Amino acid sequence: MICFLILAGFTGFKPLYNHAPTNLDSSLAGKYPSDIGIEYDPDVFYTEKFNDGMANILARYTDVLNSEGMSLDTEDVPAKGSVAIKMTNQGGKNQGGHLFRRFNPGFDSTIYIRYYVKYPLSSKGYIHHESVWIGGYHPSTRYPSPNAGSCGLGDKRIAISYEPVNAPNMDTYLYWGDMRAGARGKCYGNDMVNGSPQSKKLDWGKWMCVELMIKLNNPVRAYNGELKVWQDGLEIGHWGPGFPNGKWDADSWFNDPAGQPFEGFRWRINEKLNLNYLWIQFYDDTTPEGQSHHIKFSNLVIARKYIGPIKKS
Repeated sequence: MICFLILAGFTGFKPLYNHAPTNLDSSLAGKYPSDIGIEYDPDVFYTEKFNDGMANILARYTDVLNSEGMSLDTEDVPAKGSVAIKMTNQGGKNQGGHLFRRFNPGFDSTIYIRYYVKYPLSSKGYIHHESVWIGGYHPSTRYPSPNAGSCGLGDKRIAISYEPVNAPNMDTYLYWGDMRAGARGKCYGNDMVNGSPQSKKLDWGKWMCVELMIKLNNPVRAYNGELKVWQDGLEIGHWGPGFPNGKWDADSWFNDPAGQPFEGFRWRINEKLNLNYLWIQFYDDTTPEGQSHHIKFSNLVIARKYIGPIKKS
């Protein structure tokens, strides 16, 4: 089972590599075996357990794509009592589907988001954007508007995800005001892991736990924002003001102890831009006509502190 966690929130020196799993005793999930009751914890902002029927699930989201291709599963799940949502595409007919939710007014400091995802082996070779994105628009919107390739987003948009950027390699996919441009001056999602010693690959056909921590920059002109990522409870990377050392190569960051300190994230230059959307996304535009692929998600939590992998009951 794989679990991802991304955290952005602490300043000061951080060690470049940390392979030790996070102690469940200090996590939110550690207090709630099988996530039972975690939604009532005062540090939890939002949960999506997919356990109250499809009609109620769809009603929570401000934009739904291809609900006909969605179903619920209680058998192939990451923990006892979990429910998973399965998103399916049909090659030549659609490119998957999504659930998009706008939060009003959104989150303006540090948040953690944890979810479970399962990429089936049958999807090998047919991965585009398949993960959970969290971010913000200014002004906020009820539906996704990714505008891939656009630069100059400082007061308009933040997008943060951890996904199979080049399957089976997992990496970040980030849009923000100071993102780096790639080929031909276009801005596509920036990747930050790039084979660092703590990087992990996608394990096809197994549940994976992802958690992200994002600390927004305050004040908005400061480069004091952070990002941290865990996969299956193991720290994948942590980037903030002055750490780690490394270098930019076009739109890719490479950790390197001999390099220069990372400048920190200036996620936005307008205080009205915050983290105000959740996008559960299955976008596969490569499936041949007549074929079908799918993805599964389960046990999503957004909180003010580290959540961690599910504690087994």
